Amino acid sequence: MAANHKRITDMLERRPNIIEEMARRQSEFDKFVSSGGYAQATGRLSAFQEALASVERLDKLLPKADVYQRMLGARPLIPDTVADALARGGALAPMLERLGTAAALDRSIVEQLAGVEEFIAGTNAARLSRAALSSNFPDLVPELRFPTAAEIAAVDLAGVAGVGDPAGEWARATAAQMAGIETPWVRDDQPELSIEGYAAFKGMTEIVARTSPAAPRATQLVRAELGDYRREDQGDEAVDDAMLASGLRIARGFDMRLASLPMALVGNIFVPFGMVPEAPPEADPDELDAVISLMFRQLERRLRAFIDRSMKAGVGEKWIRQRVHKNIREEWERRRQADVDAQRAPGELFDYADFGDYRGIIERGENWRDVFQPFFKVKTSIGETLGRLSVIRNPVAHVRPLTVEDLLVLRVEGNRLYRWMGEPVP
Repeated sequence: MAANHKRITDMLERRPNIIEEMARRQSEFDKFVSSGGYAQATGRLSAFQEALASVERLDKLLPKADVYQRMLGARPLIPDTVADALARGGALAPMLERLGTAAALDRSIVEQLAGVEEFIAGTNAARLSRAALSSNFPDLVPELRFPTAAEIAAVDLAGVAGVGDPAGEWARATAAQMAGIETPWVRDDQPELSIEGYAAFKGMTEIVARTSPAAPRATQLVRAELGDYRREDQGDEAVDDAMLASGLRIARGFDMRLASLPMALVGNIFVPFGMVPEAPPEADPDELDAVISLMFRQLERRLRAFIDRSMKAGVGEKWIRQRVHKNIREEWERRRQADVDAQRAPGELFDYADFGDYRGIIERGENWRDVFQPFFKVKTSIGETLGRLSVIRNPVAHVRPLTVEDLLVLRVEGNRLYRWMGEPVP
């Protein structure tokens, strides 16, 4: 007791104002909590903790997990508004490249990020385009321009795409297409990345379109370009942060050349199913998000109906109780009850499934054997397709800005999934 009393007395002598200081800090903390800042900070910390957990799971399993670790270390220094603006403008790739090669952000980049944050705060949202960011921060967001004929000719287009082209016809046609694009689309700092990305994506979509979705060639090509998803990891779905979600894709092997393509080019030249080709090249990001979200929800509804129809035919009307794990079924029931409690009209129980649930249902041993193998042929192939699409499910259901990678994946894997189900591609 005497020793404790002496320690307290000594502390008060060294810091006579400690009581007032503690009261002041408590008051500041109370204000922080009441303003909502504490909840926001806690949510942000939780997101980074989820991402860190993903790194620990991915480490040593994927070739680029170390790149993602560097991104994760630098991510807290990047304001959320800046990360979201870069994602919405299709300008994440240059930042991800910097984070992937540097141990930390250098001072000049940190200063530019602070400038971007100020610029965003003082700019009308309607004017916050990639062009505006490029004009003010060219080192951070490279300007887009048209390629020169020499730059296109310098790239082995067929070789990049993996297309057999002994007569050079494919390369000439692709070069002509590139020259005819009417909106600036190559990065001023590295035009070859955009040109190679265009050729690689064009080659992949053409091969996928004329090949069975379960064919080894299609599966291997998509895996090489969009990443390896043979190993399912719930951490991919847990990330609500656009930059970290892109980082996880890179860790799985996503081709960064594809990410260098601007959103306008992907949305209009490589027209995804359900999109209107005549849409203006500089579409409003909010409208583009809405269109992509609609496309994805339509795909998900078709997949849910396909699973329900197939399971009823192969197992019976009570397939949910017989062939869905109890924990998953109880979670659906909980969500349905939440609608009832909120006086919303409840749907069918299967309507409350998450996208990740579909993969588990299809891959479950007896379901695969009795129902789905005749449709999908190769379990790992359909599993990878659903794994890549499930990453998009998060921003569609929540608020993360959609990225150019999301649109590229939806373009390829949505097409494959429709064909797997025997559905006409919209």
